[in-house]
Amino acid sequence: MFHPWLPRSVFSRRDVLRAGVLSLGGLTIADLLRQEADAASAGQAKHCIFVFLNGGQAQLDTFDMKPDAPEGIRGPYKPVDTAVPGIQISEKLPLLARLTDKFTVIRSMTHHLSAHNSSAAYALSGHSPGTDQNIVPTVMDHPTYGSIVAKLKPAATGIPSFVLTPRLLFDMGFPTPSAGGGWLGHAHDPFPVVRNRMMARAPEWDGKLPPPSGLQLPDGVTTSRMMGRQKLLATFDDSLAAAQDVAAIKTLNANQQQALDLITSSESQAAFDLSQEPATMHDRYGRSEMGQVLLLSRRLIEAGVRFVTANAVSNPKNTQLSSFQIWDTHFDHFRLYNDNLMPEFDQALSALLSDLDQRGLLNETLVVVMGEMGRTPKINSNKDGGRDHWGKAYSALVAGGGLRAGEIYGSTDKQAGDVTDKPVKPDDLAATLFESLGIPYQTVLKDIAGRPRHITDGSPVAGLLG
Repeated sequence: MFHPWLPRSVFSRRDVLRAGVLSLGGLTIADLLRQEADAASAGQAKHCIFVFLNGGQAQLDTFDMKPDAPEGIRGPYKPVDTAVPGIQISEKLPLLARLTDKFTVIRSMTHHLSAHNSSAAYALSGHSPGTDQNIVPTVMDHPTYGSIVAKLKPAATGIPSFVLTPRLLFDMGFPTPSAGGGWLGHAHDPFPVVRNRMMARAPEWDGKLPPPSGLQLPDGVTTSRMMGRQKLLATFDDSLAAAQDVAAIKTLNANQQQALDLITSSESQAAFDLSQEPATMHDRYGRSEMGQVLLLSRRLIEAGVRFVTANAVSNPKNTQLSSFQIWDTHFDHFRLYNDNLMPEFDQALSALLSDLDQRGLLNETLVVVMGEMGRTPKINSNKDGGRDHWGKAYSALVAGGGLRAGEIYGSTDKQAGDVTDKPVKPDDLAATLFESLGIPYQTVLKDIAGRPRHITDGSPVAGLLG
């Protein structure tokens, strides 16, 4: 059966010929896949924080201002000068305007999709799902970036390699297409930090954060008692393996061992404990869900986590909207941007970048900030105005990890509706991300069925690499 979301490269003529040539030389596909184990370091970054603006932020109201566009397109915000002469961004981002020498804005992100699920699958994996606009999660999704990084560059024992925080993505919860291990298997899914009092509806944060659900033992269960249960479970697993799918048993055991490592590891407990941060640091990032998620992301990276997908959402007050407000602002657009999304984003991201820089972590931590799409140039007629889905042209921000900083890459037309110079597809940004993390973008891995898969279909953007 044909599945449009499978990458063409899996069955491409190039791969068939390549495999054939290797076999003629006395080699096998296993030799081709050996690069999985010995991918040489090509970049500077050891960690990555992928700040996901799920729903898609408006390029015209953030990083690609068009003050000369007609009314009904340009919006009410004015561009302001920044720390880098010649670069202007939205007046609603004054703190980030002081830090433009620390990051590069890509104004030429582009793809052909307009639905959340398909665009997200593309943005989170670097593989186009073809023309399918409404894909649903399956076991053979492409793995997301953190899953690839966790596979090839795992963190030390006792700390997760890949964390997703908070758990929910988009309108549908988790899993989301290409937000997990996909064809690498569930063993490479992210460790999800469930929403708790840190991420309650009320934006105020009370400073009394309980451990994330799943990181603490039940009342009355000691560590030694838990280890005894684990040994007993292992004997059952051995007896079941003969009668059941051995691969599934191994995956289950790996997941159980990871959970046990996290529960019994003092390093993990400390990394997730935001109460160890001083009040001044909570204030610096902002006592909002978005601020605390990025503060947690910094703690996790500092503790050794390789990859964090941080879902930058808001919890707006006095609104009939969801308590989990994403950037999908078809209505109430400017009210939400004024009151919640933009000020929280500006404070939280500027705090993250400056904090990483001051701690000497920015050069070794790649920060990618993007949504799965942009928003329409034309403001719709909904309540308080809104902008709809737009994949043809949108902006992303990259910082750290040895990438170039203090620049604008690419450009769009007079209405920020089409890319006019240096188009960057999610495939290419994915390849750039992997190269920055020391993972050759042409790396091939085996999927759970044993087939060779390219980790991305794109090529690195030379203008971004340092």
